[in-house]
Amino acid sequence: MSLLKKLIKLRFLAAMLSCFLIAFTNAALTADWQISKQLTTQGTYTDNLELNNTKIVANDKKSKSDFFIDITPGLVVTGKGRRLNFDFAYSPQYLHYFSATSDDQVNHRLQLNTQAELYKEHLFFDFNVTAQQEIIDSLGPSSGDSINPTGNTQTTYTYQITPSYKNRFGRFVNLDIRFENNGVFYSDQGSNSVGYRSQIELSNGSALTALRWGINAENERSEFEKNTGVENVLIQEQPTTERNNIGVLLGYQFSKRWQMMTQFGYEKNNYVALNETNGENWKFSNTWTPTARTTFQLGADYRYFGWSPILELTHRHKHSAWTASFSRDISSARNERLQNKVYAFKDAFGETVVPDTGDRLAVRPNTAIPISSTFISSQFQMGYAFQMRRNTIGSTLRYTLREYAETGQNDETLGASLFLTHKLTGLTSSHLSLSWDQNKRDSGVNFIQPTLITQSTLANEVTNFTIDTGLSHQLSAHTNLDLQYRFLDSDQYTENRVTLGLRMMWSN
Repeated sequence: MSLLKKLIKLRFLAAMLSCFLIAFTNAALTADWQISKQLTTQGTYTDNLELNNTKIVANDKKSKSDFFIDITPGLVVTGKGRRLNFDFAYSPQYLHYFSATSDDQVNHRLQLNTQAELYKEHLFFDFNVTAQQEIIDSLGPSSGDSINPTGNTQTTYTYQITPSYKNRFGRFVNLDIRFENNGVFYSDQGSNSVGYRSQIELSNGSALTALRWGINAENERSEFEKNTGVENVLIQEQPTTERNNIGVLLGYQFSKRWQMMTQFGYEKNNYVALNETNGENWKFSNTWTPTARTTFQLGADYRYFGWSPILELTHRHKHSAWTASFSRDISSARNERLQNKVYAFKDAFGETVVPDTGDRLAVRPNTAIPISSTFISSQFQMGYAFQMRRNTIGSTLRYTLREYAETGQNDETLGASLFLTHKLTGLTSSHLSLSWDQNKRDSGVNFIQPTLITQSTLANEVTNFTIDTGLSHQLSAHTNLDLQYRFLDSDQYTENRVTLGLRMMWSN
């Protein structure tokens, strides 16, 4: 990329951010702001700090016990107004290991979501930033969080800047134009990248109540820097990838409960693959909405890589919530990172919550390896939550299949979890969670050289099982004392942890 192009892009971004700051300041004056200051201090004993192999006698490595502390200050700011929605949570986690062979580390965890209306009903601006720890190789050592210094976790940073314009031509036609600039960057290993996305859509206005139509055109381009740290044996790094799609949508609302949608179009993609990457696409779906709290969508989708089912279910009751979905689409490691959320500002029931920044955030071993390759991603997710006066029960089931277009190889993950919280007294509560993950990779696929991480399983399948239980007691209106036990059982190692922590939170 030439210096002139870089300067033009920098000036464009600076102009957008300047307009956003001016409008943000005006909208912020009328918003309702809430601030939560938090501080968590924890001491932990572990009998296998680096997750060394403990199940093969011939292995020279032995498990090493250690005691460490982590101090995590946190700040949560939310602003809600007629023209502004603002969610911000940041918590740097400082880890001090008493072992002389393990260096201290700082983990940055950040979630920023901003939606601003710059000009009434016409001009909008979205801005999102994240920072979180993620696994590098799903077959490498992992404890389910970023505490253990295994060399197999790193920090991923993302941003998304999205200005958009909307207009109504009477009651018959709506216009929606959207641009996006985004970036994904890795602290240690991976293909850093920036992306650009543009979309224009024409759709029916309010004059048509039963008939729905739309015309959509979309372009997405990703530019990758030279890979840092990851040497791929079978994967060729790509400097750019591009996706183009144009489609027409037709639908009809038969009643308040039933709606049918049909979509057809053509897509032209440019990325390295063994097979064709262009072709027609078709989509048929029916949506059933029996109540305002229940939506069920079922259909089929055809694209150049084959037929796929469409499934989307959401059901919310006063005390329970069900979700289930299946999707199959073109994706990449960078696309998955852009969709990840660090902190949740709403619970499973859609209620606004203040995230606890002192929690040790989950680092699931189901993340795509941070390379530039494109894959076909099939994802199934199902979740259930039930809330009573003293108990909350929840479970999740997740499955992901990544079919790499360049090699024809597969990366497969399956996971399930169950959690229970119980309020023992007005000041004391307990929790129990169980999680199971299985990760598979086709034989012979070595995405990352084993020497780049502390320990590699050199296996094609890894299974992890975790038990997490503990007690929490409220000492005062702002302070809680926590005691927690955690057991991890993997194919080649085990770990036991005991943690004692103090959480403090002050809100305005």
